[in-house]
Amino acid sequence: MANSSDSKTNTDSSAGNGGTSADAAEEGRTDAPHLDQPGPADAQRDEGNAPRDGDPPADAAPTAEAETTETTAADAAEDGTPASGAEPASDAGDDGAPASDAAGDGARPSDAGGDGPESVAAVQDGPPVADANGSDPQGAPVTPGEAHTSDAGGDGVPASDAAGDGARPSDAGGDGPESVAAVQDGPPAPDVTDAGPGSTSDTDDTQTQEMPAPAAPVTPSRGRPPVGAPTHTSSATSVLAPMPMTRSTAPPAAQEGLAAGAATRTGEGVAAGVSPDGPPDVTGPSAAPVDEPPRRRRGRMVAVVAGAVIVVLGAVYGVMYLMAGDKLASNATVAGVDVGGLSPAEAEARLTAELPAIVDAPIQLQLGDTGTTYELIPSEAGLAVDIPATLSAVPGGSANPLSLIQALFGGDEVTPRPAVDDDALRGALNAIAEESDTAPVNAAVGFDDGEVVTSEPVAGTSLDVDGAAELLTAAFFGTEAREMPIGQIAVPVDEVTPAVDAAELERAVAEFADPAMSGPVTVVAGTESVDLPAAMIGEVLSLSPDENGRLQPDLDGAALVEQASDLLAQIGQEGQDATVRIEGGSPTVVPAQSGRGVETDSLGDLVLLALTEDGSDRRAEVELVEVEPELTTEGAEELGVKEVVAEFTTNYPAARYRDVNIGRAAELINNTLLLPGDEFSLNGTVGERTEANGFTSGIIINQGRLEDAMGGGVSQVATTTYHAAALAGLEDVEHWPHSIYFDRYPLGHEATVAWGSKDLRFKNDTPYGVLIETRHTSSAGGGNGSLTVRIWSTEHYRVELSTSERGSFTAPRTIHDTSSSCQAQAGSQGFTVTAYRKVWGPDGDLVKDEANPWTYNPNHRVVCGPEPGDD
Repeated sequence: MANSSDSKTNTDSSAGNGGTSADAAEEGRTDAPHLDQPGPADAQRDEGNAPRDGDPPADAAPTAEAETTETTAADAAEDGTPASGAEPASDAGDDGAPASDAAGDGARPSDAGGDGPESVAAVQDGPPVADANGSDPQGAPVTPGEAHTSDAGGDGVPASDAAGDGARPSDAGGDGPESVAAVQDGPPAPDVTDAGPGSTSDTDDTQTQEMPAPAAPVTPSRGRPPVGAPTHTSSATSVLAPMPMTRSTAPPAAQEGLAAGAATRTGEGVAAGVSPDGPPDVTGPSAAPVDEPPRRRRGRMVAVVAGAVIVVLGAVYGVMYLMAGDKLASNATVAGVDVGGLSPAEAEARLTAELPAIVDAPIQLQLGDTGTTYELIPSEAGLAVDIPATLSAVPGGSANPLSLIQALFGGDEVTPRPAVDDDALRGALNAIAEESDTAPVNAAVGFDDGEVVTSEPVAGTSLDVDGAAELLTAAFFGTEAREMPIGQIAVPVDEVTPAVDAAELERAVAEFADPAMSGPVTVVAGTESVDLPAAMIGEVLSLSPDENGRLQPDLDGAALVEQASDLLAQIGQEGQDATVRIEGGSPTVVPAQSGRGVETDSLGDLVLLALTEDGSDRRAEVELVEVEPELTTEGAEELGVKEVVAEFTTNYPAARYRDVNIGRAAELINNTLLLPGDEFSLNGTVGERTEANGFTSGIIINQGRLEDAMGGGVSQVATTTYHAAALAGLEDVEHWPHSIYFDRYPLGHEATVAWGSKDLRFKNDTPYGVLIETRHTSSAGGGNGSLTVRIWSTEHYRVELSTSERGSFTAPRTIHDTSSSCQAQAGSQGFTVTAYRKVWGPDGDLVKDEANPWTYNPNHRVVCGPEPGDD
């Protein structure tokens, strides 16, 4: 630190006698060094002010300069010279040697202590400065106690206590570490940076002023200082010879650098060096101004220009921000929605509210070149607008200078930035594809009544989901954006080729279908044979494609056996199943009989092979095998047909057609055996009512009128059989009450039949066999005829039948009929009624609870003849 005094008088040990300059004055010696001659004692005294390890650094004292200038840290910054405290200059001399090695011996600059400033001496002509490691530049060790100008604590001793007296720089005065040198008419106090006479140092490009060679140092002796010599006191101020006082206005950091020995720049020159013979010569040649280096002038000019540009740009930016602020560019629109002059938040709210009506209009997808269209809602298909991203493309709305410039020139239409959810888009298209795709239709060959029937192939269609997604993505503000609303857009549809094409159809017909229908196939078993017609074979014959799309024929052998059962029965000997019949008033088991018949398992394959043959080669040779009955004798005996579980009898008025038709139907139904699970059908059992089947014409009901037709009276059999089955508890599958009520039938619990339209059906839902017995009594003697139906089985159900009261009556009307076929009839009312049946199982549980409402029509009164008053 520069010019700081210890609280104690520093002891000069460099002379080797332990005396001080004050002692020399007291003894009358004149060898005390002049204050304007920096000597070892001064160097030691000034270096003694370096901060001790652990102590806070003392601020640099002001350095005396020429009265006409002030050196500041700003000047140091302008000319590139770092202020003290910054990194030491790497080049302290003209020869490029670093300041830390000015002597050329490669020694490193010693540290200035824990917190103190580095001391770097650039030596030109003066004697070398002692090394920080205790050696002089030539490597000679320094005697202990000798002043080390560059060692501010390198050996562990703080610079503030170089003399070994333990004094701290902070003890120099009460106002802190800064010492102020009051100069009056005398030379300035030696600076801590004066490592030796004639030595100055500057950093970076600072010019070095050559100083006069110093005089030989005079060793002070003990005693008082000479008269007029400055005396160090405990005060923070060193009193020098009278001269004008100049205080440096440089900041502490700059002052510290100056105190380290750098020649201080004054105005356009550098400070004069300290003379060894007296006060500094501020008027001599050393004070003449030195030309500033060109590099420094260029640097200063660049800095000035750069600063001016920055100021101008800042002003321009401020004006632009005041004009545009955080608003979007005027006249800016997004899909026609005006967002100019709005803040980003306001624009986002407006687009959120108004964009859906523009961009979410339904898109009509036209499938290929067809006229079929499907509607797609963009928002439901993953097509939306990324509003934040869209607004980021609108000029303005931010502090970005480029955005502000664009905003000042006004906005334009901005295309919305799309946000496409690929998964949602493909999901919507796949849903359309499931509905719109059509499967290809293969070419086909069929057979109808012995004729070949063909159908041409038809290509299918499949929506190209990938292609459609790509088109929609491009059209919805993408690479091929369309004007909103998009409206209709054609999407690609792929054609799906059928597996069986026209060529294959032609081949199959020529090679198989036509030959197959060319004639019958003869089934031969030994000496017996039978012809199977082509039409019969065609009903069980088909062609279907294999994995290669080739039509292959197939014949259902089991279906053929069923179709040709009657013809095949002509070959061999027909067997007979066991059965149960009423004989002598009780059920009797009729034993089964085995037969011999065509081996049917291979029949289908043999007939198929013969279909492509010609003439006599169209034959299928089969074997005769023993045919076992389906119901064996043992099986029939185990059916449990042993008792009457239900019976019912009806009577009818005498009429020949009734005797014939009722008797014939009863005959066909008698001894019908139902195995468990079998279903009874009256039409199936009795057959069509024809003369060939033993029936005759009689009265029937047609559209509420009585007419003469074939099979009249069979409904009497239907009613009697239905009622008996209902009492047995058997499952009701189908029954139809009469449209007009006849009082000879049980109300609601009766049935009628009509060939091809109405049937009576019930199912044996017991674990036993059911045998139906009929007993018919003719009315030939002029009395009423009767029909009794009995159900034989093992009792399984308990049954209760009931009927509601009649209601909702309707009156008949009178009809006058003048036709020759007129059948007069008395009229009767119509009404509604409900028939009930409850059935309990063997364990007493109610298993059936049925209600059958029915409406009987009025029986209109028919008068044969004209209406009264008609001529």
